[in-house]
Amino acid sequence: MPERERRELARQAIDEGRMPTIAPTRVWGGPGTGLPCAVCQRPVGADEMEVELDLRPDGGRPELDVYHLHARCYAAWEFERGENAR
Repeated sequence: MPERERRELARQAIDEGRMPTIAPTRVWGGPGTGLPCAVCQRPVGADEMEVELDLRPDGGRPELDVYHLHARCYAAWEFERGENAR
């Protein structure tokens, strides 16, 4: 997928509230688990690098919000998250 398209999907995910604009509490990486990417909605296959984001949500809930992304979708989200904060 072209980078411009990936960034547009990340921007849409932020605008639609599917992805946050706050920094993650933890970032993990490893082989894909087959779960859908929070940015592009395509599964992250076992032969791909998956980035898992853990975020402590507002409101004092004890559980974390967890997002699974392709490594390149994560990079696009980070870029768009930074652009959105300006």
